[in-house]
Amino acid sequence: MYYHAHIYWQNEDQRRAALMLRQPLQELGCQLGRIWDEPIGPHPYAMYQVNYNSNIAEDVEQLLAGTKLDILLHEDTGDDVRDHTKGARWLGNKLELDLVWLDKYVRSK
Repeated sequence: MYYHAHIYWQNEDQRRAALMLRQPLQELGCQLGRIWDEPIGPHPYAMYQVNYNSNIAEDVEQLLAGTKLDILLHEDTGDDVRDHTKGARWLGNKLELDLVWLDKYVRSK
């Protein structure tokens, strides 16, 4: 099973904390996505995506749980709407995703 984490920030202190996670995540075997300093797609704040698999999921999620950041964790089944809703868990605050955008994106594929 594959997973994504979306690590969000809303200010410079949170950004710094989020970016400090990149090296430990990479050392665990994660693939790191581009750093977006503006909201993108269905995501309400700046963020980057982390890709990981079930072999390292426990270690990755334990690392992320030790932060004070808002983080979306979800399965990567190929069903984007399901993955970002029913398949999602949150660390920190649950943020409102733009599900209308996500639905339009899925239908345009």
